[in-house]
Amino acid sequence: MKKFLVPIDFGGHTEITCTYALELSRFEGAELRLFHSFFDQIIIADSSFPDAIDMSTMYNEELLKEIFHHAERRMNELKEKLEQDIIKKKLQDVSVSISLAGGEIEHELNELCQDFQPDLIIVGTTGLGKNLNVWGKVSTFIINHSKVPVVAIPEIQRFLGFGRIMMAADLTEENANSMRKILEIFRPYSAKLFCVHFLSKTKQKDEREKMKLLQKKFEAEEQSGLITFEMREIEEDNQKTIDQFVKDFAIEMIVFQPYKHGIFYRLFTKNITKKNLFATNIPLLAIPVHTEK
Repeated sequence: MKKFLVPIDFGGHTEITCTYALELSRFEGAELRLFHSFFDQIIIADSSFPDAIDMSTMYNEELLKEIFHHAERRMNELKEKLEQDIIKKKLQDVSVSISLAGGEIEHELNELCQDFQPDLIIVGTTGLGKNLNVWGKVSTFIINHSKVPVVAIPEIQRFLGFGRIMMAADLTEENANSMRKILEIFRPYSAKLFCVHFLSKTKQKDEREKMKLLQKKFEAEEQSGLITFEMREIEEDNQKTIDQFVKDFAIEMIVFQPYKHGIFYRLFTKNITKKNLFATNIPLLAIPVHTEK
């Protein structure tokens, strides 16, 4: 049984994020740990008025208790709903538990990961045009610091599936390990992997040679139809290039590798930004470098 950590903020993507968590539990089962953090903010009154301090502290203690009980109630309601969904979907070996914390969310997530030791983290993100701070403050932190794969779910209306997955290959040595990890995770879903590299205007010959070397490592998988290798030249409009590939192959999830140096991550080429990634508005899977030994 796998362990899945599912951070919850009760935003518009909460339901679809939980749906993906259940679907990822379908074949192997999983312990789903729902996590929610609320901020512990106590108003400190002017120290020259001790009575005011006591009243303010009492007020805020009561307020925090109310916040905690409200969050606890919502988490339990969500837990009960998921347990009902598990029965309806006839999922085997799937359990749900909850964790609540009142501290700073990045610290609380670190503590929980050390204690729970998840195999996978599934988190909701808010898409382009909504609230990018959600991505910047929570999702980016999780992706940058997680030692396990992270599935990031945008605010979409339905479960898309895992049948057609696109791997953003930057042609580094780590790509092969990531591809094996993808095949391992999604093998029960009969997924097809599209390994794509978007060519820059320079060094095309070198990039094509690197792609051939990567392709050679997966000859059997390519012959069986599990993997397709593609190269696309980047047009002037990066977004148009990515969107066209996603449309052409009906891509249901994009996989990339986050790097912990320089920029936030290197995706396709240095010309592709995280805005391009957001704008696809489909689920993302971040596989940390060196996931496999």
